[in-house]
Amino acid sequence: MSNRGAFVPSDYGSFRFVGIEVDEASGAIDFSYELAGADAATLPFAERIMLALPDDGRNAEWTAARDILPLLGAVLGLSYYKAAAPPRYEIAVDGLTDAGAIFLREALRHGLAEFAYRAGLPALLETEVVVTGARGEARASADLPVERLHRPLAPVGGGKDSVVTVESLRLAGLDVTQFSVKPNAIMRRVAEAAELPFIAADRRIDPALLELNGRGALNGHVPVTAMNSLIAVAQARLLSLGPVVMSNENSAAEPTMVWNGEPVNHQWSKSLDAELLLAAAIEAQTGERGGYFSLLRPFTELKIAGKFAATDRYDHAIVSCNRAFRLSGAEPGWCGECAKCQFVFLVLSPFMSRERLVGIIGTDMFETPALVDGFASLLGIDAHKPFECVGEEAESTVAMSLAARSAEWGQSAVVRAMVERAPELLDGDPALEASLFSDREAPTIPAIYSSARNVLGARS
Repeated sequence: MSNRGAFVPSDYGSFRFVGIEVDEASGAIDFSYELAGADAATLPFAERIMLALPDDGRNAEWTAARDILPLLGAVLGLSYYKAAAPPRYEIAVDGLTDAGAIFLREALRHGLAEFAYRAGLPALLETEVVVTGARGEARASADLPVERLHRPLAPVGGGKDSVVTVESLRLAGLDVTQFSVKPNAIMRRVAEAAELPFIAADRRIDPALLELNGRGALNGHVPVTAMNSLIAVAQARLLSLGPVVMSNENSAAEPTMVWNGEPVNHQWSKSLDAELLLAAAIEAQTGERGGYFSLLRPFTELKIAGKFAATDRYDHAIVSCNRAFRLSGAEPGWCGECAKCQFVFLVLSPFMSRERLVGIIGTDMFETPALVDGFASLLGIDAHKPFECVGEEAESTVAMSLAARSAEWGQSAVVRAMVERAPELLDGDPALEASLFSDREAPTIPAIYSSARNVLGARS
C-alpha cells in the first residue's frame, strides 16, 4: 500500500472525461479523465487502448474508427468514475451523440448497480450525466456494405458461448475474424483451436487507479462487456471489417436480485436492453445499421449448451472459470469449485456423457458433496443466484431435473442431495423445458446471420 494519505471519496464532487489522443502510426488511443472536488486536488487518469493495425498493406481506416471514440471513452471512464462515485459525470470531449449519452446514463445506472449495492450507494443510480462538449449529430443510417457484411469480427472469451458463435459463423460460410481484448492463455488456446484468424487489442488501465484502490478508493464490478464491445467496434471499423457479432444469450436479462425496488443484474451489459441501447448508440455515432448484435440472443444457456455439445474440437481448450481468468500460468484450467464452474457443469450435463464432461472440467462436480449448497443457489433454493455470469434459475432447475432423471447422472451424490431438497425434480416440467429450448425475443439482424443461428446442433 502507498505511504500517501487515505483517499476520501466524498471529497470529490465530479468526474470529467476530458480528452482523446490518437497515434495513428502505433494504433494507440489515449483517453484522459479527472476527478475534481472543491477542497481536493484534481486527480488525473489516463487509459490507453492499443488497436491492431492492418498487416496486409492496407491503410487503417482511422476516420471510421474515430467516430466511435467519444462513446468508447465515456464508457471506459466508468472504471475511474467509481473510485469516488461523485454525483456528476461530465463529458467534456466533442462528438458524443444523444444516443451515446443515453447509453452512458443507462450503463452507469444499471451496469454499476451491483457496485452500488455492494458499496451501499443508492444515490449513485441517480448520478447526473452532463455533456459540455460539442454534441455529435446522429448520422443518417445506412446498411453495412455487402463486402464488409460477410466479414464479421467475433469476440472470443474462452468459454462455450463464443465457441458456438464462431462455429455457427464458420458453418454459414462467413469470413470470420476472432478478437479479444488483452487475451490470456485461455482465449488464445480457444482461438487456436478454431483455426481462424485472430487479432487482439490491448487495454492499459492507469496504474494510478490501482494505487488509489490501495488507499481507500471505491472498487467493484463494472460493465466490462460494454467496454470490450466498443473496443471491438473501433477495431472492426479500423480494419474495414463487418459487424461485431457477440455471444450474449437471452438468459443474461434475468436480474440477480432486486434492491430497494431496483433490479441488480451482474450481467446487465450482456442483456437485451443493453444490446438495443448500445446498437442504437453505435448507429448514431457511425451512421451504420447492423454493426453490433449478439448471434445467441434468442437462446437460453441451456440451448447454447446443447449447441456446444455438437462440436468437440474445443473440449481441450475452453475454460469458463472466473478464478482461472484471475490466475497466471501458461495452462490455466477449471477450479472445479466456483459458481461458474458449477453452472457450466450443470448445464452441459444433459448433453454429454460423464466421461466427456469430466474430461473437459477435470473433476466430477456431481460427486463433490461440498458443492451441494452452491448448486442449490443456482436453482434459487434458500438463496438468490450468485453474482456471476450464470443462467436463469429456471434453466438450472431444468438441467438438474434432466440429470436427476437420467441413467448417467441420477445416482450422483449431488444430484441425489438436490432431489432430497426438491423432490419435484424427479417429475420434470415439460412446459418449462419446452420454453427453455424455444427461441426468445431478439432484434432483427441481417438474413445471413439469422440463418447462421441454426446451423449448429441444438437439443438432441
